[in-house]
Amino acid sequence: MKQIVSWIKASRLPSQSYIFLPLLLGQSLYYYHENHLDPITFLLVQLFGIFNQLYIVYANDYADRDTDLKNETFTIFSGGSRVIAEGKLKPESLKKAGILMAFFCTVVSSLTAVYTKQPILVVLNLCAIFLLYSYSYPPFRFSYRGGGELLQMLGVGLVLPIYGYLAQSGDFSFFPKELFLILLPMNLACAIATSLPDSPSDKISNKKTFTVLLGNPLAKTVLLFLEIITYLFFIRYLQIHFSYFEEGFYHYIPLLGIFGSVFGWKGKPGSFSISVFVFFSIFFALSVQIELILFFFYG
Repeated sequence: MKQIVSWIKASRLPSQSYIFLPLLLGQSLYYYHENHLDPITFLLVQLFGIFNQLYIVYANDYADRDTDLKNETFTIFSGGSRVIAEGKLKPESLKKAGILMAFFCTVVSSLTAVYTKQPILVVLNLCAIFLLYSYSYPPFRFSYRGGGELLQMLGVGLVLPIYGYLAQSGDFSFFPKELFLILLPMNLACAIATSLPDSPSDKISNKKTFTVLLGNPLAKTVLLFLEIITYLFFIRYLQIHFSYFEEGFYHYIPLLGIFGSVFGWKGKPGSFSISVFVFFSIFFALSVQIELILFFFYG
């Protein structure tokens, strides 16, 4: 029973939303254009997302095991699952689990590619796998060398939405490129947010995250700037594509994330306030995506 609980903890199930929503967003966009979704494809795409998220958390826990041992300022949003640091699971078990999940990703994406006659899905799957590998593992290890947040941004803000859209037999030439003006800065901001609490151990481990390089206050400033840019493009996109959007108040919800961050602005790693700041930053990213999905499905 303890092993089961430990694997559930290692799986960091709440972080499924980071993968689930971009894939769903891509599929909802296809539905907006075609008013149809293939249910089998839908299930295959979201199944791919489950394995992809598990691959990320298992492989990342193994890669960051030494840094996590030094981390005394972790939160529920950052610092890994802690199962290796707390001795609940062996590093080799996480390594093998990560490899297995990457294999399952490839199997599911291959089945989806055959079913939908979209071989590009296999390529996108390999891109998703490679992005995490280059983020955490040598010879790249960009989470330590610098630029890891950019890889996160590309994975969840570019690769996954396109994967979901193309899986439903979408034509990429019809994919609204202006959507990336929302998704890319939003996901970069979210990536910076989750690195804020870990900056002391990241600095000790010579990790060149944005927070370590810029310092906590400046990293927060850049993050809020990215969120404001995201929100402006988000509102503009809704104005152009949904004439009725002014009738509701929904488009104001993401602002709660921006204004809520103010309550944690002075928070330092290890404090409750920093968790408040990160929570509202994540809330902003999730609420923008959920609203886009709802507009695409019901617009």
